[in-house]
Formats: sequence, C-alpha cells, structure tokens
Amino acid sequence: MTVAVIVADEQDVGKFGRYLAEILRAEGLADLEIIGLRSPRLHDLTEFAAVVVARSRPSKVQTARLRAFAEGGGRLVLVRPSYYLARALGLRSASTMVAPAYVRPSDTSPIASGLPQEPIETHLPADAYAPEALPADALTVARLYADIGTATSFPAIVELPFGDGHVVVFTYDLAQAVSLIRQGDPDRVGGRGLGAGEPYRIQDLLTGYADSGCWHLPQADLHAAMLVNAVNQMATFPQARMWYYPEPVHRSVLVLDSDDDWSASEHFDTLLGAVDAHGGKITVYLMSGTSRGTVASPEKVAEWRARGHSFGVHHDPSDPSFGGEDPEEVILDLVRKDLADFDRHYGGGVPTTNRNHCLAWKGYVDLPKLYAELGVRMDLNSVGAGPSWLQYLTGSARPVRFVDADGTVVNCFQQSTQAYDDLAVKGLLSADPRGQAHLTRKLMEDKVTRYFSPLSMLSHPVSFFTYSRAYMELCWQAASELRMPIWSAFEWADFVVARDQARISAATCTDGVLRYRVTGKSPTGSLTILLPVASDRVSRATVDTEVVPVTGIDVFGWSCSLIPISVEHDRASPHEITVETC
Repeated sequence: MTVAVIVADEQDVGKFGRYLAEILRAEGLADLEIIGLRSPRLHDLTEFAAVVVARSRPSKVQTARLRAFAEGGGRLVLVRPSYYLARALGLRSASTMVAPAYVRPSDTSPIASGLPQEPIETHLPADAYAPEALPADALTVARLYADIGTATSFPAIVELPFGDGHVVVFTYDLAQAVSLIRQGDPDRVGGRGLGAGEPYRIQDLLTGYADSGCWHLPQADLHAAMLVNAVNQMATFPQARMWYYPEPVHRSVLVLDSDDDWSASEHFDTLLGAVDAHGGKITVYLMSGTSRGTVASPEKVAEWRARGHSFGVHHDPSDPSFGGEDPEEVILDLVRKDLADFDRHYGGGVPTTNRNHCLAWKGYVDLPKLYAELGVRMDLNSVGAGPSWLQYLTGSARPVRFVDADGTVVNCFQQSTQAYDDLAVKGLLSADPRGQAHLTRKLMEDKVTRYFSPLSMLSHPVSFFTYSRAYMELCWQAASELRMPIWSAFEWADFVVARDQARISAATCTDGVLRYRVTGKSPTGSLTILLPVASDRVSRATVDTEVVPVTGIDVFGWSCSLIPISVEHDRASPHEITVETC
C-alpha cells in the first residue's frame, strides 16, 4: 500500500497540486500515485495507506466519496479543503481568513512536536475555523498567527478522528506557501529588492518579502516536514522513504563550489590543492565572457578533472561586449552559446550544475526552464546574499525542483547557498575568520542534529588566495569533525537525481513484518531508506535476504530507523527489504 495525492489540475485553485506531490517526493516518499479528482479511482481509495488531497474544489459527489472514505476507516490529509468538504468533515468555518498567515507548530501531536515552536510564514491566506466548534477529540497541531508575534485562536493544522478513519487538515495551501518561501513573489519580477543594484537576481524576489525575523529558520523545509509527518501519522502502516543521503552515517554534506571571477592560475592551484588536502571535491564555474575570459586552459582543466574536480560555466550577461544591454535580454541566448562553446573547448557535455556571475537571473523561473531543456540538473544562484548571510533567505537548504507561478513543476533543482566568500563579506572574513567559522559551525551542527539538510558553500579562487582561506579551512575542518563529507556540486546533484529516480514499491505489512521493494542506483554505490519505526522495535532487517545493520535516528520528532542498501552505480535494480518488528 502506498500514498495517493489527489490533484485538480483543471481548477484555478488546484494548480499547485503536483508541486505538493513534488514536496513529498523531495521528502523521500518515492512511491506516490497522483490521481486526478475526476478519476474513476476516486470511487475506491481503500488500496492506499493514506490519501493526500491537494487544494481543490470537489463536487458534491466527490465530497461525498471523500467523506465516505474517511468515515469507513480511510486516512485523509487535506490541504486547504473547500468550504463544503471541510463542513462535511465536521469543521465549521468562522467565515473569515487570516491573511497573510503565519503558522506556529505546537507539541500536541507528533506531526509538529519535534519542530521549532516558532511562527513561520505562508505569504498566503489561511481559512479560519471556529475553535469552539471543533470536535471534542480534535487536536490543534499548529496555530495561526497574524504576524510573527500575534497569536490568533484559530488552528492552522487540525487532527481529528472521523467515523472509523482519521483526518488531518492544513488550513492553508502548503504547496503554494513553500513555492513563495523558496522562490519569492512573482509579482516582484524585474524589480530590485536586495539593495545591490545590477544585475537582477532571484534575491530581489525575496529580500523585503521574506520576514527577516524568520530567516534563522528553514521555513519551507519545516512546512514540508509537517506534511510528511502528517502522512506518517495518518498512514495505516509505516511508509518507507528515501533518506536524504546515501548512507546512514550521513546526516549532512558540505556541497562545495567556486566562481572563477577571473582568478589567476596560482589562485586556482591554491584553492584546489587545499580542497584535496581536506579530502574533498569542488565544482568550479569558469568565466565565459568574450571581453575577458578564464585563465583555465583545457590542459589544466583535464588535470584538475583527473583529481576528481568538476567544471561548469559562470555565465556573464554583463560582459562589456554586450554594450550595456539589459542582462535579462541577453542571458538566455548567452547560456545556449556558452554551453556549446564550453563543450567544444573543454568537453564533458552539458555541466550538471550552474551559478551565474553576480547571480544574474531572468523573470521568475525563466532560467531553470532553459536549464531543464538543456540538461542542467541543478541551479545554485539562490545565495543568502547581503543581510541573510548564514541564514535561510529561501527558507530552505534542501534541493527541490523549481515551480512556475502557474504551478508547473520545472525539471531543475533549486539548491540554496548559505556560506560564501565574495566581497560582501570580505570585511567579516578578514577581520574575524574564527568567529565567522564558529557561526558557520553552529549552522552545520543544526543541520547534522536537527534539520538534516546540506550546507552549500561557495569559495572563489581569488578570495581564497587573498583573504578567506583561514575561514574556509576552519569550516572544512569542522565538516570533517561533524562527519560531513565535502562533495562537489556535481557530485551532490548526481546523487540528488539518483535519489529522485529511486522507487519504493510493493509495500506490505503482515504480522509485524514490513516488506518493500527498492529499485534504484547511486553514484556512491549506496542508498538508504528511512522507516518511521523506532530502531528498538526492529528485531531484524534484511536486504535481499542478507541481514543489515539498523541505525536509530530521531527525525523531526519521529523515532526512525535507517536501513542501508548496496546498489549499482549505473544501473537501477530491485532490492527486497524485509523488516521484522517487535
């Protein structure tokens, strides 16, 4: 039994339904089924361990079917249900909304008890339900706030029994909220919000829109955690997920890349040599401008590649050769030209990841759509620039695909970068490298123990050579001590894609024995599944009949077990997992 996500693509209110499924996939639920609201399968949902209903406007008949499913023992997770569906499930509208709403998790339910008990943004209205009219056995999992400091009496998330079944209701459109937190306000496209002038950047969509009082929290990741925890809470038996990393020992990784910025040969040699000494790998984006290019020759790049490092393009739409043309008008054609030139000059095909010079951007997701067309798998232009240094400007450090303003999912992953060494922080890193490294280590410790997200770090060769080496090496030493491997951006993207393509199927539970089939491959030769079952309840776990170790871990308030799987590097193959519980 798996999880279904019901979507209504054809409805104006339902456009983010498939992105809701994307969020669940990013959380590792690799066996989802997406079902249209009009599908005949809505007649019988009993084959599913839980059913998630994205925001939609079901008809009277569809509402009755969902109600009957819950009443008969089904498990429902509803995301901003319609007025009539909510009423059918016993919730009474207060005929008002909180807009824009903040959500404060509480400790009343496992859905939110393991998360920071602080308000987080939605940027959206949330429906208000009369608290005095909630069923007596309903739990308020999270509460609506009018702003970061003003509580309301209305629930943001409600958990309640219904007939023989169980229901969780999110009173806001979680999927659209995550998109706005991660990518900013599409109505701000083309404007300047960062305070940095040219060029236009994705940060201009976020700075001044995202509440700076929440920047210390990975807000989008916390919304996603509550959603997947709701599935855990509702499912009729434990739903296995792909762990965020290849092996149980991994709780975070340091993703390392570099922007050329016309660095000299000795700058490259110094940076790459230091990365080698720390046992890491790095991706370097090479300057592409016709007025002034990179010093990295094909021969040097071949030598560096032989050491395990990787190379992409640092597109520069502000190059003087464009004569002052608006970079937004230049960049799409430039990307096409640069990638073709790069392959002719250096070989290796289309680079796996990208970051542009000065973080140049276009539109809302114009660049990710082009990257998806050309085969670039991950974009790293979402940098916590300016006042959001070492914080979560995008509300996330986790890779999730971009989504357009109309809800269309774009096949390119957004990976935010939180630590870097460009001129904006030169003073900090020059004056107090140990202090800044200490702050970065605290961020890393939170990732390893609490959030399980990667730290993406950017080091320019010229900056490393002239002022940031002490800071960077202290951070890399901390990564080693925290058991965070240092991966290049290419390595990270390759694993993210492999994890995304892995599938969990044939899930069954009989007499306390859980069985799953995991089909996948990994560039590291391993994948790991996360099972929401405490390790002290697992008496034995096998992969293809061979006993494997089980590692206990607490993930967002849930006691879980990590089970490693050895897989092939380049060919997806099935593996049978058996978990005996006591």
